[in-house]
Amino acid sequence: MKQPLQITRIHILFAVVILISSAIVLRLFFLQVIHHGYYKAIAQREQQGYTTLPSRRGEILIDDYHSGDVYKLATNTTLDMIYADPTLIDDPDLLASTLAPLLFDLEIERELDDKRLEEEEKTISEIENEELRKEAEDKLKPKTDEELAADFEANLRDILARKTRDVILIAEDLDELTLQELKDLKLEGLEVSDGGNLYAFPSKISNKSATAKRLAEVFGTDADGLESTLLGKNRYVILKHKLEPEISKQIETILEEDRQLEEPKFLGIRLKEEYFRFYPEGELAAQVLGYVNSAGDGQYGMEGTFNDILKGKDGIFTSQLDAYGKQITVGTSIIEEAQDGADITLTIDRAIQLQVERYLAQGVEEYQADSGQVIVMNPKTGAILAMAQYPTFNPNTYGDVFEKEEITLSEEDKEKNFFIRGTEEEPIYWLYLHKDPDVRIQLFPDANAPEKYFGYINKVGPEVYKNKMVQEVYEPGSVFKPLVMGAAVDSDEVTANTTFVDSGPLQVDEYEIHTFDDTYHGIETMTQVLQHSCNTGMAWVAMKMGRNLMYSYLKNYGFTERTGITINDEVTGTLEYYDYWADSELVTKAFGQGISVTPLQLIQAYTTLANGGIMMQPQIIKQIEYPDGSVETFEPQIVRQVLEKESAETITAMMVATAESYLSLALDNHYFAGKSGTAQTYKWGKALKGRGTTIGSFVGFGPIDDPIFIVLVKLDRPRTVEWGASTAGFIYKNIATYLFDYYNIPPDKE
Repeated sequence: MKQPLQITRIHILFAVVILISSAIVLRLFFLQVIHHGYYKAIAQREQQGYTTLPSRRGEILIDDYHSGDVYKLATNTTLDMIYADPTLIDDPDLLASTLAPLLFDLEIERELDDKRLEEEEKTISEIENEELRKEAEDKLKPKTDEELAADFEANLRDILARKTRDVILIAEDLDELTLQELKDLKLEGLEVSDGGNLYAFPSKISNKSATAKRLAEVFGTDADGLESTLLGKNRYVILKHKLEPEISKQIETILEEDRQLEEPKFLGIRLKEEYFRFYPEGELAAQVLGYVNSAGDGQYGMEGTFNDILKGKDGIFTSQLDAYGKQITVGTSIIEEAQDGADITLTIDRAIQLQVERYLAQGVEEYQADSGQVIVMNPKTGAILAMAQYPTFNPNTYGDVFEKEEITLSEEDKEKNFFIRGTEEEPIYWLYLHKDPDVRIQLFPDANAPEKYFGYINKVGPEVYKNKMVQEVYEPGSVFKPLVMGAAVDSDEVTANTTFVDSGPLQVDEYEIHTFDDTYHGIETMTQVLQHSCNTGMAWVAMKMGRNLMYSYLKNYGFTERTGITINDEVTGTLEYYDYWADSELVTKAFGQGISVTPLQLIQAYTTLANGGIMMQPQIIKQIEYPDGSVETFEPQIVRQVLEKESAETITAMMVATAESYLSLALDNHYFAGKSGTAQTYKWGKALKGRGTTIGSFVGFGPIDDPIFIVLVKLDRPRTVEWGASTAGFIYKNIATYLFDYYNIPPDKE
């Protein structure tokens, strides 16, 4: 007979061990098999490093004709950025006291303190009690250099000690239904902004797991991921961009020495290279270049037009990290190579561009013009040798164009010169510095002091980004006359010696056509019509040609189409179809009124006169070199034959005689073909007169036997003299003198 089984302590202990072991095995099976993917993902999130390998943005280059050297208009530079991972920092006091002297910038901190004083002054000015206001004003004073340095260190210490972020953006632009769901939940530590954004404040959320689950239900997402986000770990804080190289070296030395210690103190501090666009020549050809914004995208000019091929494509580098955030060299790494951008070489000649910009800036200032533009082109190839504009900007500091200064309004200004336009929701404030002609600047009210106004320091703000030679039209005025005369000669309507009796104003429709100075010269040849810039003579020529023929030539000159230059946002002028022209519109077009063109369209048309009747397409790119070594070369492009060669030679001779008639503009050693123009501007449909109302132009080319340059100068509203010959003409003379010397062209005048 079997004895009953007796359960001893040993049996109980053994059973407990079996149960515990089984639980452990089951748990390990659950973790390592059932949820293997989930926990692997968590581990990879913590241990996997992900770094962008930035591509090299392509450079923009120009040549120097004489030296043959290549210069960089736009290139790249690298400077270190310093950032911190506060979760790895145990001693923020040590780090702050070590780094603060290296990162402190007195100039920047002084600017911030000045802004603090401005804000406090505004607050004090609102104190009604005079005694309290005076007491507050007495206490208001700038901080000393030592105080600024101490504040900087204290702020840095606070940043390095902050393990969690104060606020986290969870979602943006939420719809009304979702917003209502969130409001109904009444979760602590969450806030919805007026714009429909959801923010979390980690320190105010007591139960992050429960909050994450409720949010996950609303957004249909992973609760664990949301819980990790709500912890608000402060893993990446930028301390400073663009460190000076010597500062970077000092910090790198500190970090390197720290790595040798058994217990490193600076694990949470790292340096990272950042690529920046750099323009070594500063303002040179700024409107041609454009700039690269803080997001790394090109804006305006070449940078904007060719952003895609200049930018290239960033690569990707991933590697495993150890507990200290360092790369494990034996871990798996995947590299996707960065693809660098292409290099673009422009046709612009550096020496010519430099000199043209100097002469233009001097001219705009001397003649008190609003602005000015110059284009220099090779008529044989269409290559742009210079394209200058003033006022201008520096692409390295493109944001400076938004800088403003306070504008003090007198009582007279408030009563007579200050106007509010636009809508009630979006008012625009204008201060007229002068009326008839109008000279005005835009003002911006101070939000905290309605009677206080600011204006752009450069007067025009971001308008300087626009390339007016390509993106703005104007009535050309008398510089248009040689083109019309060339058409008349080519169509055998006139010759250089055909005569016209200039006896007084011409009546056309309900209008009287006058000469610019109301002087009439009797019998004139067509050459003299150009020399005297005779509007009545050109009106007579236009009537001989007729609408159909005139339109045909103007269209062939390119005034109904864009030039096709490789710059974004090129506009074209206005030329209505000839069926719609009244007689008065036919004749006014002959002297450059009733038609609008861009400066680029105008100088392209002039290649016809300087290049044996053949019009060339403007070209600003010489070549593009791609990262794979292939090179795309841009060859000269003929648009079409507009005039017969003999006609072009005839009009050139007529323009030489015209240029020589400007006694103060003639050169001592060289002949050139030239013509001035003075175009009217309008207000409320009526032509304005006098200084400050006109647009002065001058176009000329040389040498006359084999032209290698055309120069177009345009001045907007000069205030010293209204005539193009007396303003734009003298800028042209300086540039032409320089070009004849630059190209070592032998004298052709005795």
